[in-house]
Parts: sequence; C-alpha cells; structure tokens
Amino acid sequence: KMRFERIEKVKARLRSALKPTKFRDCKFISVAARPGGADGMEAGGLPPLGMDALVSSLSCYVTSKRIKKCSGTFLFAVDHCFPAKGQGTVMTGTVLRGSCKVGDEIELPELGIVKKVKSMQMFKKPVQICEKGDRLGICVTQLDPKLIERGMLAAPGTVPRFRTAVVLAQKIRYYKGRILSKMKFHVTVGHATAMATAGVFWGVA
Repeated sequence: KMRFERIEKVKARLRSALKPTKFRDCKFISVAARPGGADGMEAGGLPPLGMDALVSSLSCYVTSKRIKKCSGTFLFAVDHCFPAKGQGTVMTGTVLRGSCKVGDEIELPELGIVKKVKSMQMFKKPVQICEKGDRLGICVTQLDPKLIERGMLAAPGTVPRFRTAVVLAQKIRYYKGRILSKMKFHVTVGHATAMATAGVFWGVA
C-alpha cells in the first residue's frame, strides 16, 4: 500500500510539471526491474514489476508499416569503443538505417577510414547480420580504439564530409537570447559533435 501511495504521489507531481507541455497527456507506467535492489533473481527478492505492462504499452505504438529494416544504406551510431584482446576493436551502438553483415566494409566518416567487419555480437551472442533498430557490438581489426569514442559508422562513401553547410534552423522558444553571425555553436549529428561558426541570413522565407 505504501509503495502504491508513493507512486501515485510521484505521478501527480509529474503530471503537474508536464501540464504546460506537449507531454501533458502521456501515460505513466511504474516499473521495477529488480525490486529491493537484488543483483540477480538467484539472490532472492521479488520478480520484476510492471514490465509486462510496459512492453504491452510500447507494442501499441509499433506497426509493420513503421518498421522498414533493410531500406537505405547502412548507418550506425557508435556510443562506445573498446579493445577486445585477441579480437580487435569493438564498437557498440545502434543501427539507424539499412543492414550490415560480417565481411562487409564499413567506413568511419570522421576519420576517413574503411574497415571490414570481422564479427558481430548481439546480447553476447554471435550474429551474421544486423538491421535497423538492432543494438550490438561490431568488431574490426587494426583500429586504435582511442581514435573513436562516439561517432558514426556507414557504408563507404555514403556520409559526406564537409566544412561548410547552409541549413534551415529554428530557434527553440525557451532560448531568449539573440542569434548573431560569428556566434559559435555545437553541431551534433548522431553522437558526433563539432564546433561551428554561424553566418545568419535573416529574412529568408
């Protein structure tokens, strides 16, 4: 009973905080993967709470029309990179577009380096192919893991490198300051971030 009351109080505070935003009608689901903080089920404790309700709720938003796994060229967001002794360098992340299989060539666009995929693992199990939406580790050889921490992998030649770009941008309503030419901004694409100097064209429709 105490747990239920505490959860309802937290939900009420969240609803109040989100009321003036576009998330005011969002659904709340309370979840506990390890009730009581046990390191594993063998250590005792209650089974996970709320997981079935969470999966069921998320499944309502997934349709076959929204999942187009193999369309487009391969694009992969790297969120971590580390050496694997006797194997090579492993880059973990999520497939954003397309597919890739063991033996394919992939490019690190920021570094201009092309490597061949030696192996792939998904949740500690070897796989031969990955598709859009999959989270996995991709292993390549002869790559210094210190060269990349976060970034992108792609099919060779599909991600252009450039020093100047013209873009259409909108100022978020929460930013009250002025935006002037020669101001510096962080520009982020996926997990890759670079410093850029702005040149503003005002009055463009």
